[in-house]
Amino acid sequence: MTKRDFFKVLIKIFGLYSLVLTVFSIIPQNISNVLFSFDFTMLLMIVASVLISIGLFMILLFKTDSIINFLKLDKGFDEELFHFGNLNNENILKLALLIIGGFLIIDYTPRFLLDIVNVFKYKINFSTIEGSKVNYYNLSIRTLNILIGYLFISNYKSISKFFDKN
Repeated sequence: MTKRDFFKVLIKIFGLYSLVLTVFSIIPQNISNVLFSFDFTMLLMIVASVLISIGLFMILLFKTDSIINFLKLDKGFDEELFHFGNLNNENILKLALLIIGGFLIIDYTPRFLLDIVNVFKYKINFSTIEGSKVNYYNLSIRTLNILIGYLFISNYKSISKFFDKN
């Protein structure tokens, strides 16, 4: 794998990660903010943050050559090729999908379990864990994130083939 190909894959992985963070973290958190307290400036800030995140994703995914040229990432190496053994673009994408799926599961599982315990406690004796409330919206978002992480891990081969076509 050449230096340029390696940095292309690495930048695209960061782009994919920024998309995952936008879709599964920034947008749901901001929707809950708008639902509970609507304010025009808050709405403008939310739209701006989502547009910036999506713009970052588009730049990282489609302008990788420009980024590599601007930052001169492929300069200053002794050899033209990186030797990773049997790793190619598809294998690196598979690894990235496994890592992203794992991060989603690891990040959202503790809060999901706390929400489940809180809901059960509320259903049993109408009180919650000290300092927390029952919030079904956050529970559903955390469930969705864990499910998406599981789907990334279980379908990493087909997803990597889809992204490697581009």
